[in-house]
Amino acid sequence: MRNILNIAHRGFHEAVPDNTLEAFKAAIELGVDGVELDVNETLDHEFIVFHDTKLSGKDVKYFLSTEIRNMRLNDRFQIPALGQILDLCRKRTRLMIELKKVWSLDKLITLLKYKAELSDIIVISFDRGMVSEFKRFAPEVKTGIITAFPFRDPIKLAKSAQCDAIVVRFPSVNSKLIDKARARGLSIFAWGCPDIKAARKLMRLDVDGLISDFPDQVKKELD
Repeated sequence: MRNILNIAHRGFHEAVPDNTLEAFKAAIELGVDGVELDVNETLDHEFIVFHDTKLSGKDVKYFLSTEIRNMRLNDRFQIPALGQILDLCRKRTRLMIELKKVWSLDKLITLLKYKAELSDIIVISFDRGMVSEFKRFAPEVKTGIITAFPFRDPIKLAKSAQCDAIVVRFPSVNSKLIDKARARGLSIFAWGCPDIKAARKLMRLDVDGLISDFPDQVKKELD
């Protein structure tokens, strides 16, 4: 079995909201291999770590970053800026950065180069065009394409976007797909596991990484 990476989906959010500084601190303290996080861009071209593309029914792209900084989740937790998460995680854990609604890729890449270890980053998205454009601007950074539903040829999709990896939802991961990905030089990560039983199946298949909401349980299995 290869060294399967235990990646905390939006941090370790058993006791705190996901995608918060507290969730990423908890993941680091747990000893995960990496954290997955979501990035959206604001009206003033800043980057926030938040899963949804809307806040209070309004698109994130219409908010100023100062407005978002003053918001609180559960009346307590701040929505972090990407820079805060990069500072927290640098040299402490890997980062799997999912791009949601982002268009200022040049500014994003400058931020990543300034605040992160590029070798510890993989940038992923459902948007093939965005991944391809990111790779064109920053060929030294690893990228991946995400698929959520059964896809006829995710390997072809990844290669068309010049990706280094595919990020496939749990039910669609099988040994045939893994062998095909490896033959094409692609890493394969799995997400969407409903429970530890499903995660064990993926471990037996020898994926490169598991992205889960229960990294504590995964860690016990891998240790």
